Amino acid sequence: MTTSAWPFCALVLVFDAVIVMLMAQAPPFFGDFLIFLIGHATQCLIFSLALRELLPEPQRNQAFLSCLFVFTIVFFIPVLGMIGCLACLVPALNWPCVNTRSAGWMHPQVPNLPSLPVQSRGLGGVSRAGELADTLQREADPEKRCAALITTLSLKDQDAVPRLRRALSDPEDEVRLLAYSLLNRKEKTIEKRIGERKAQLGIGAQDQVFLQRKGLAYDYWELAHLGASGGRTLQLLYAYAHEHAQAALDHCPQDGGLQLLIGRILLVEMQLDAASVAFKKARQAGIDSRQIEPFLAEIAFLQ
Repeated sequence: MTTSAWPFCALVLVFDAVIVMLMAQAPPFFGDFLIFLIGHATQCLIFSLALRELLPEPQRNQAFLSCLFVFTIVFFIPVLGMIGCLACLVPALNWPCVNTRSAGWMHPQVPNLPSLPVQSRGLGGVSRAGELADTLQREADPEKRCAALITTLSLKDQDAVPRLRRALSDPEDEVRLLAYSLLNRKEKTIEKRIGERKAQLGIGAQDQVFLQRKGLAYDYWELAHLGASGGRTLQLLYAYAHEHAQAALDHCPQDGGLQLLIGRILLVEMQLDAASVAFKKARQAGIDSRQIEPFLAEIAFLQ
C-alpha cells in the first residue's frame, strides 16, 4: 500500500476537489448539500486511511489517533487540508531527525560496567553514583541496568542502597531480582557481623567493649538504613542502634561520631529537641560543622 499511497491520495484529492466545486455551484438546497457533505466526508475518510501508510512507524502504529487527526484537518479545510498534509505534514514527519546531543548525555555508556567494582573509587565515587542512578532510570536495555546494579558494589552503602531500592520497582523481573539479591546480601553480611560482635561482647578490656558497642551501633544503623524491613522491625533496629551507641558513649563521652549517630537516630525518631542537643555535642566533640548543619536545618524546618 505504501508505494501506491501517493497516487491514491492524489486521486482522492482530485475527487474531493470536484465534490467541493460542485457543492459550491449547486443550488442552495439542503438535500443536495447533505449529499455533497457525505461525499466530502467519505473522501476525507479514505484520504486519512491512505495517508496513514505514508506516516512513520510511531504514528502509523497509532492508527485511530493518526486517522482522526488527519480526518479532522481535511474535513474542516477542504482540498487545502489534503494539499497541506501531502506537502508539509508527511515530509516533516519522515524527515530524518539527527540528534545533536550524544546518547551519553542522557545515560552513561556502560559497555564494561561489571569490571568497574575493582577500580579505585577515588574522587569519582559521587559522580559514578549519579551516573548509575541515571542508567537505572533511563537505560532501556535490561542487561545494562543489571550491569549498573553490579557496579554498585564499588560504592559505599549510603550511595548504593538508594539505587538498589529504586531498582526494586524496575519493570523487568531480572533487574528486580538482582537488586533484591544485592540488598539481601548486604543485609546478611551485616547480620553476620552483628552476631560475631555480640559473641565477643563483654570479653576483653574496656577498650574492646567500647569498640564492640560502637560497632554494633553502626551495624544496626546500617541494617535499618537498608530499608529492607519496615514498621515495628525498623523501630527496633533504631532502638538497638541507640542503645549500643549510648552504651559506647558511657565508655567514651567525647566520641563525636557516636554523638552524631545518636543525633541522626533521634532525628529519624522525630525526637527533635534531643537530636538538636546530640548534634551540638557532636560539634563540641570536633565533628565538622558542615556535617552537622544540614541536620540542624532539617530540624528547624520540621519545627
